[in-house]
Amino acid sequence: MEADPATRDTRANYHFLTSAVAPRPVAWVTTKDPATGVVNAAPFSWFQAVCADPPMVMLAIIDRAPGHPKDTARNIRASGEFVVNISTRSMLDPMVQSSGDYPPEISEVREIGLRTTPSRKVAPPRLADSPVHLECRLDRIVELGRGQRVNLVLGEVVHFAADDAVLDARGNVDPSKVTFVARMGGQEYVDTAAFFTKPRPPPGDPKKQ
Repeated sequence: MEADPATRDTRANYHFLTSAVAPRPVAWVTTKDPATGVVNAAPFSWFQAVCADPPMVMLAIIDRAPGHPKDTARNIRASGEFVVNISTRSMLDPMVQSSGDYPPEISEVREIGLRTTPSRKVAPPRLADSPVHLECRLDRIVELGRGQRVNLVLGEVVHFAADDAVLDARGNVDPSKVTFVARMGGQEYVDTAAFFTKPRPPPGDPKKQ
C-alpha cells in the first residue's frame, strides 16, 4: 500500500491513523460545567504525557461537527480545569458507555451510576473507582484541523493521586498491580495483563544490553 493523505477522505485517514498508532492509553476525563454544575465524563484515546517540568498532558478532542464542540472541550475552555482518571480493565464497560452522545444537560456520571470523590485542587471530581488521577489546569488550547476542528488541549498536572495498592516501593504505578486498557483501531481494545521488561542500554555504552 502507498497512499497520499491529501487524496483521501478525512475519515479514511482517521481510521488508518488510529489503526497504525496503537495502542493508545485512554484518558477518562471528568469536567464540570461552571454554569450548570453538570459533571461530564468521557474517554479520549488521543492522550499522552508531554512534559515533566512542569508535568503536563495533552488531549486531542475532535468537535462533534463544525461549530459544535464536545462537552469536555467546552467545559475545559469555560472552567480551565479537568481530571484525567486512568481506566482499568474492570472499568472498561462503563468507560466505553460514557463515550455515548449524551446532551450537555445530562451527566454521564449520574446516568451511568459512576461513583465520584472530590478532587484536591480542581472543581471537577475524580472517578472514585479509578486507581490513578491527574488533576489538571488548562495551559492552552491549540486549534488544529481544516474542517472539523481538533482542540489540542495542554494541561498542567497540579496534583497526583493514586491508590497505595497500585504503587511500587518508589511511589510509582506498578504495572504488575493494575491492569490498564488501551485503544486500538475501531472498536478494539487491549489491556496490560501481559507485559514484559526490557532494560535500556547503560549510559555511555549503547552496545551493552
